[in-house]
Amino acid sequence: MQRILHFFLPVLILFADPHPVPGKSWRLHLSDSTTLEMLWVEKGSFLMGSPLSEPGRKEDEGPQRTVTLTKGFWMGRTEVTIGQWKAVMHTTLREKVINLLNDTTLVDIEGKKQILREFMHFKRDDPDRIMAGESDSLPMYFVSWNEAIDFCNKLTQHERSAGRLPAGYEYNLPTEAQWEFACRAGTTTASFGGPVTIIGKDAPVLDSVAWYVGNSAIGYSGRGLGVPPAGPRASGEKLPNAWGFQDMAGNLWEWCRDWYGPYTGRSLTNPLGPASGMDRVNRGGSWGSGAGDSRSANRAKNPPAEMSAYRGFRLALCPVQRHGS
Repeated sequence: MQRILHFFLPVLILFADPHPVPGKSWRLHLSDSTTLEMLWVEKGSFLMGSPLSEPGRKEDEGPQRTVTLTKGFWMGRTEVTIGQWKAVMHTTLREKVINLLNDTTLVDIEGKKQILREFMHFKRDDPDRIMAGESDSLPMYFVSWNEAIDFCNKLTQHERSAGRLPAGYEYNLPTEAQWEFACRAGTTTASFGGPVTIIGKDAPVLDSVAWYVGNSAIGYSGRGLGVPPAGPRASGEKLPNAWGFQDMAGNLWEWCRDWYGPYTGRSLTNPLGPASGMDRVNRGGSWGSGAGDSRSANRAKNPPAEMSAYRGFRLALCPVQRHGS
């Protein structure tokens, strides 16, 4: 018994604090049976974007610029899971998908008022056609940017009422800069796992750190999408980066806070992205993405109302920032 206690003692100490303490990771309690591990990210500077020489590079990943984050923040060790979503929002994945397929509300998508189901080309009467697994351990998918923000706002209100929010911090989506800083974890290569060399659909450096199109169908069981069938995998199955984050490459694209826009070459401090736009940034690639999408600098953009089996989000507890303040 003594040897077992010694083995688990560091973990107990790591998450012993009942509220966030800067410099320490901690465990956020969402319900009596559900928690979410938040890892601390120290302030710092990094080179954001990709160099011209990086294989697979896209034009919107540059020019590279030095970004400085003047305050540390916390971010979820993994993407928010179905179980964690249910604990906060009290809705299941299936309920959300059925609501989506039956919703005839017109939403602003790419400058037009459209029904989301029709924009996504989903059939109204068959949720199983567009859903993969529903286990609580899977990352929560079919979440719009708007809904991810609702999740964050609900947590902020709850934790502020309980007196557990550090002064000047809130639950939110990470900014694009915070996301890339945490993803890179001090690395400058195309992936935090190393340089990405693509052989057909495969990139061997990604196999140990990411679920992507080259490996997501291998050993997959249960209801899947596509041929061969695949889908999101349980959170935290792949190796972490140097700062402990898992699934930052692959599994699901992750919504960031920023509106999508071009980079400038100048150095920036605590950037928030454009003040307005049509699409929100998402990062990291998914189980259905090619290897190039799992590079640390790769960017994608989607309407904030969009939901799919390829997109989820990661929670951040970060300094309050607003445009114009």
